[in-house]
Amino acid sequence: MTLQNHLATAPVPPARAIEISGLNKWYGAHHVLRDISLNVAETEIMVVCGPSGSGKSTLIRCLNHLEEYQEGHISVFGNALQRDSQSERFIHQTMGMVFQNFNLFPHLSVLQNCTLGLTWLRKKSEREARDIAMSLLDRVGIADLAHRFPGQISGGQQQRVAISRSLAMDPKIMLFDEPTSALDPEMVKEVLDVMVNLAKTGMTMVCVTHEMQFARQVADRVVFMQDGEIVEVGPPEQVLLNPQWDRTREFLDHIL
Repeated sequence: MTLQNHLATAPVPPARAIEISGLNKWYGAHHVLRDISLNVAETEIMVVCGPSGSGKSTLIRCLNHLEEYQEGHISVFGNALQRDSQSERFIHQTMGMVFQNFNLFPHLSVLQNCTLGLTWLRKKSEREARDIAMSLLDRVGIADLAHRFPGQISGGQQQRVAISRSLAMDPKIMLFDEPTSALDPEMVKEVLDVMVNLAKTGMTMVCVTHEMQFARQVADRVVFMQDGEIVEVGPPEQVLLNPQWDRTREFLDHIL
């Protein structure tokens, strides 16, 4: 085979969806993120774990401008993120985020929570927004709850509404900040099942979670953080089953 033919048939590496370089953040004198550098490939599923206070939620919130940082650079699909309206619009068009506390509007129905962004931000017609929202609610198994209010459904169902609402905006990247931590144990599985199915579609995902079974099942890489630093990063079979650092091993001994 000639070099030209070899290059033509060689697999093309996935594009970088997120690039983080030299990220540092302080809350006053407290150094929360310490020189974080990390890349996330397109379609990659990355799980970020670590003890409370390790900086993992702060990191994920920096990715979509919910937190400011003092040093470093973040780019998404090659677009350097700045503190301006153009970057804000790009973030809203590119990233969806699911929080641990649902953040649904209590005075709006499930359906209205999912259509609001479509009509106000994406300028969809009411009918088109409803069709998109109902399709997504059906996809996560709660289309029959469309006309109920958040206070009338379980926490697991509310989180599935929150996921549907984010997906309605057609993001290229989904961020999850401990999406099951506020749920009763019996409700965790129904949310994780939705996330597993989403991972199978090729969605790029960054998930802060302690659900290590989810990490084993779907993650391409696991990142372990402690004291604002990335201690270890690698495939789940390495980080979870054969950690290279004592700090990772001690953390896993407590949660596995």
